[in-house]
Amino acid sequence: MPETHMTPTDQHHLSLASAERTRVLASIDFDNPNLRSTLDRITTRTAARTGLPISMATLVFSTSQMAVGSTGLDDTWMAAAEGTPVEWSFCANTITTGRPYVIPDAPHSEQAGNPLVTQDGIASYAGVPVTVGGQIVGAHCILGTEPHQFTPGHLAELNTAAQEIAAVLQEFSDLD
Repeated sequence: MPETHMTPTDQHHLSLASAERTRVLASIDFDNPNLRSTLDRITTRTAARTGLPISMATLVFSTSQMAVGSTGLDDTWMAAAEGTPVEWSFCANTITTGRPYVIPDAPHSEQAGNPLVTQDGIASYAGVPVTVGGQIVGAHCILGTEPHQFTPGHLAELNTAAQEIAAVLQEFSDLD
């Protein structure tokens, strides 16, 4: 049998497309305006506490990333689209590894060619996993338009808020 080589995108796709993860994502009423306004408040608080201009609560599907709560996107194409293709998603790395993903200087990182960096000016990112029903369904992240050195305090703030986000998503799901 010939050896198969998977690209990083293929690996993300396989991890992100698991049946159980998909079932949990499908259980969340992510279009509910009360869910979205609650997540917007949490992301606004995270941005204020960390001093970063953009904060998001994302759900990451096998083909796309959806911003279900955000602040700082305002009149951007990302706000209008409510997300990005999964190939552009920094948060997908958080989901597939199950660990925080930090990029202090995106233009000089493995993400340098990402359109979010080259076209949208994202220069820094930190995200932590959000878990619902035992599955990592998304991330809570902060993004900057300048390189930024993230501190343990930034990650602690993200982790605390990610737990709140998970509880809200659980509340707006039909999981037992």
